[in-house]
Formats: sequence, structure tokens, C-alpha cells
Amino acid sequence: MKLRDRHKKYLKALGITSLAFVLSQILLSPLTFSAATMISSPDRGDFTINDFYCHVADKRAVRTLDRDVVIVDIGDLDRDGIAEVIETLSFCSPKAVGVDVLFAEPREDDSRIINALRSCPNIVMAVSVKPDTDHQDMYTYDLQSFLMDSISTGTAVGATNFPTTEGDRTIREFRPYFPGVTDTIDSFALAIARIASPSSATVIDERGNSEEVINFCSRTYNIYNPDELIENADQITGKIVLLGSLNHREDMHTTPVKSAMTGVMIHAHTLSTILSETYFYKLGQWWNWAIAFLSCFTVIALSMFIPTKIKSMTMRVFQLLLLYVTIRYGYELFINYNIIANFSYSLLMITFGLLANDFWTGAEGCTVWIRDKITGLKLRKLRFPAIR
Repeated sequence: MKLRDRHKKYLKALGITSLAFVLSQILLSPLTFSAATMISSPDRGDFTINDFYCHVADKRAVRTLDRDVVIVDIGDLDRDGIAEVIETLSFCSPKAVGVDVLFAEPREDDSRIINALRSCPNIVMAVSVKPDTDHQDMYTYDLQSFLMDSISTGTAVGATNFPTTEGDRTIREFRPYFPGVTDTIDSFALAIARIASPSSATVIDERGNSEEVINFCSRTYNIYNPDELIENADQITGKIVLLGSLNHREDMHTTPVKSAMTGVMIHAHTLSTILSETYFYKLGQWWNWAIAFLSCFTVIALSMFIPTKIKSMTMRVFQLLLLYVTIRYGYELFINYNIIANFSYSLLMITFGLLANDFWTGAEGCTVWIRDKITGLKLRKLRFPAIR
């Protein structure tokens, strides 16, 4: 094949790829779409390809037991029962205690729970926040336990809000803090980390991101019921203890690894992400589109050098191979290097590339047909000039 012909084919492949890029921008905008939704289950309205990576990684036989965080399942205990749990924990010398419970209203006798919270060292109480109506991108306190003033003015608090207002949305990220007009409200996990591991809290402060991805993969926790605390006191000493219910239906959320995970378990994974400093790094949008453009160009260029008789079968095989390599490489980046590359764009561009190729071929055919018609008309006029 002549060098000039090769250059023409590469330029044609570049033109088709550019057309595929334009088509993808026109057809996808202004809609928000992920190619991974094509392989998601019908009952899930929110899915990304990274959820797939996370789900597969979490199903591995290898799991890591978190040595820093312990969960105490308070179930449906009343306030006296919760007070007894906190009293027991006080004798176990935990590094920090996070109470994922909102005592919204006072009851007949709350003296025991107040005294228990007051005597427990390094405690963090849960609060909720809401957007400040007078200041954009600012937050103010929404709900907090009525007994806060009765415990201590210096008691640490943390916001348990997740970065979504829709109950059916998948929880993938957490907000480290919520900016307020007068002060910044730490998230529940970060407030605990400031007490238990100030250096880890400093790292996340230095990153300065408004949201961070939660590392859910392959991590388990020691979970104890209230009646198991005394016999496992040595497993609690020096650890961070999270108190919360693991069966509260109103506090269940969808995550990449489970369709229903309770809030306290999500906070545990968030806290582990902060303490282990296993943060994810996202490739920029331009990087994702650049990889998609190159993948599409490779497919289109290859198709031009394949003989017509075997082109259809060869291209289908190559598409499947490229799909496997894309998913596999994305998985390796996600699991081994904590890098999130959105290869959904690559899958989309390959699909649009084939569509653009059909448009381009059709346009070429129409151009040739019109040119032939015009040429034929001119020849007829030359052969049979009009009689005047």
C-alpha cells in the first residue's frame, strides 16, 4: 500500500473519530449519562462503572479486618439501655466514641443518659445540617440532641449528612466538612478522626477536596452486641467505638457494595478511609475524553486496513477484546492504584465511532452519486447539444 494512501486512511479515521466525538457531545448533552447504566440492574436508577469495580473487589476472598474501628450495635435499645452501654465503654478506655444517635426530645427522666455521656471521654455526638437559606454553599445546624448543653460546652459534634438529598441515590462519597457562616462543621467521621488521629485529619485538610470517595472494598469490622462488651473489653481498649443501630430501616442506604447499608456502617468505612489515608484520585475529564478519543481512533483506523470479507467478524472480535481490556485496566487502576478512570466515555466513543463511520460512508456514497449525476448530465449536454 502506498504511503499516500495510508495517510489518507489515517486522516479519514481522524475525521470519523472527530465526528463521533461531536455526535457524543450533541446526543449526550444536556443529559447526564453513564455507559455503565447499560449493564446495571433494572431496579437501580443510579450506577457507574466504578460501582462495578467496587462490587467485584468486595467479593474477593481476601478481606481486611479493621484494627482501629469497632462497632457496637445498639439495635432497638431505649435511652437507659444506651446509657448502660456508654457506662460500660467508659471502663474500657476507648480512644474515641462516636454516638450515631440523635436524642431529639427530652423524656421523663434523662439523668442517666446525660451522666453517662458526660462521664465518657473523647465522645463525639451526631448532628445534622441543612443548607443556609441566606448564604449560598453554606450550612447551618438542623437537628442535634437536646441534651448537648447538659453534657459539656466542649463536646465535639459531627454532621452525619451524606452528599445527596435523594434516598435512592448511591452513597459513594462523603463531605469532610460543611462550611458555615461562623464556623466549619466537620463530618461525623472527620470529627472522630480529629480526636483519635489528628495527623490523619491534617492530611484530609491539606487535600482540600469538597468530597472524597469512600473506600468500601474488602473491609470488615468487629461488631459487638451490648451483652458482649465486658467479655471483649480488651478488643475495645484503645479503639474507636461507633454506637449505632445496624437494623434501623429509615437509616438504610444504597452503596456500591450493598443495596442496603446502615448509616453507622457507612460512617465506619468513611472513618477507615480517613485513618488509612487510602484516598482515590480521579482522572480529569479531559484525560477521560482523550483516552476515549484514542480508543475510538484505534478502532476506526484498524477497520480501514482489514479486508472487506473478514472485516465484520474481525471488528466484532476486536470490539469485545477492547471492551475486556478497558474494563480490566480500569479495575486494576481502581483496586491497585486507587485511580478512578471513567472508561464509560471510551465505551460510548467506540459505539458512536461505528455510527459515525456509517454516516461518513453514507455521506461519501451520496457525494459520489451526486458527482456522477452531475458528470453524466454534463456529458449528455456535450453529446446532444440543445437545438436552437
